[in-house]
Amino acid sequence: MDNNNINKYLQNKEYTKAVEELSTLIDKRQNLLNFLIKRGEVYYIMEEHSKALNDYNKAFKIDPKDKNIESKIEMIKDILKFKALDIYSATNLNLDPWLDN
Repeated sequence: MDNNNINKYLQNKEYTKAVEELSTLIDKRQNLLNFLIKRGEVYYIMEEHSKALNDYNKAFKIDPKDKNIESKIEMIKDILKFKALDIYSATNLNLDPWLDN
């Protein structure tokens, strides 16, 4: 397992395999910070924002001075906030096809 495999998975859009590979490396505590950030990026691509946020928060605990991680955390928090607001903005909550959106 190495970075080349992960990059191949990402190029081929095999995100689940990339997450599995990164998770194995994280479990082995190899280069933990970099792999947490990379897995967070993959989760972000997969639009699994809460999982990405968890990884970025873990990475930020390891390196609380990293402004890049901090900005990613804030960005994902904003995305999750807007998603939550979007749920309540729909007037057709029963998804009735006869009602206007």
